[in-house]
Amino acid sequence: MSKLAGLLFHPRLPEAQMLADKLAQRLESSGYRTWQVSAWAEEDVKHLMPGTAAVICIGGDGTILRAARAIIPAPVPILGIRFGRLGFLAEISPEDALARVSDMLDDPGLLEERAMLKATCALTEVPPALAERHHPLMNGDPSFHALNDVVIARGAAGRPIYVEVTIDQQPCITYRTDAVVVSTATGSTGYTLSAGGPILHPHSSSFLLCPVAAHATLPNAFLLEPHSTVQLRVHSDHGAAMSIDGQVDIPLTDGDTVTVGLSPYKARFIRAHRKDAFYSSLLQRLRFGDGSPDHA
Repeated sequence: MSKLAGLLFHPRLPEAQMLADKLAQRLESSGYRTWQVSAWAEEDVKHLMPGTAAVICIGGDGTILRAARAIIPAPVPILGIRFGRLGFLAEISPEDALARVSDMLDDPGLLEERAMLKATCALTEVPPALAERHHPLMNGDPSFHALNDVVIARGAAGRPIYVEVTIDQQPCITYRTDAVVVSTATGSTGYTLSAGGPILHPHSSSFLLCPVAAHATLPNAFLLEPHSTVQLRVHSDHGAAMSIDGQVDIPLTDGDTVTVGLSPYKARFIRAHRKDAFYSSLLQRLRFGDGSPDHA
């Protein structure tokens, strides 16, 4: 039986959907079966995944973050086609895609695994907005997976929150802060970098805990071992929120707890370049970042 390939595209980029159509035709002429769907349609992606051998993701790094979460638990590799600004995860250009995709799926010589995070919520009450949307939290599933980061941030009132941090069941520190970021190595080039955190090599399974604008002279980052777990308890009279990869937001209230550790799942990527090119490509991409929004 011919291999099955999925194509996920950014729904607000007409050129991404057009490229998905062209790639589907090219792959089918090479003997593949294909399916296409918006990268934002997570439930549709999950229903289409059985039997899928690879996923082609067309958009920016934000589109790939969505795809990495949506395909869980399938250990299927992702090939990213870059329409975004920096392209840390999506590295094939649209111009090269038609010529290279078939060969890269036929012989994915460079496969790279990235650690993900698992965040488990213990809410004192479920916000009405989540109940109305039939959110997974209402179905007894309090866990979320992230490729970049899990962020606990202040609410709309704009007042600092207190975040009580426990690491490996040991009380550690309480931050008065705008936010606390728990980041994978992949996410260390994102929010944690702008907050003054270190950059980790993407193959590292260690992860970071980093406060944002903490209101005291306290450690600005913790480097945590792969087996560690972090418990974050929120103290705020003005609301807070948990954000998964900057794309999924969960309201939090005083006393809510989020426990974060490594996910049992990994994101797998088909790569076009050598794995040892990280540092040179990192500096190049950061140097040419112009501050314009990436395509999520």
